[in-house]
Amino acid sequence: MVDTVFEAATDAADAVRTYLASDQGRRLRRGVATMLIVGAPLVSELPVIRRTPMARVLRAAGVVALVVKGAEWLRDWEPILASEAPTIS
Repeated sequence: MVDTVFEAATDAADAVRTYLASDQGRRLRRGVATMLIVGAPLVSELPVIRRTPMARVLRAAGVVALVVKGAEWLRDWEPILASEAPTIS
């Protein structure tokens, strides 16, 4: 019984991965990501959500995540000097 459930879950996960790698899956991922990027800040500003302690923790965690992402970007950034920049002819 457990093996059957595990095999079904594995097959479903493989099917989801295959779908998400397709063109339709890419469009779905882009749409969901856009919805989350736009919707999360809007939802977090709702008064009923802002008053909860969990929302304050999530807001602080979000700020920390942005700082970490910025630090990673800065660490991994390789500036191109003017002398190394490709010229447009």
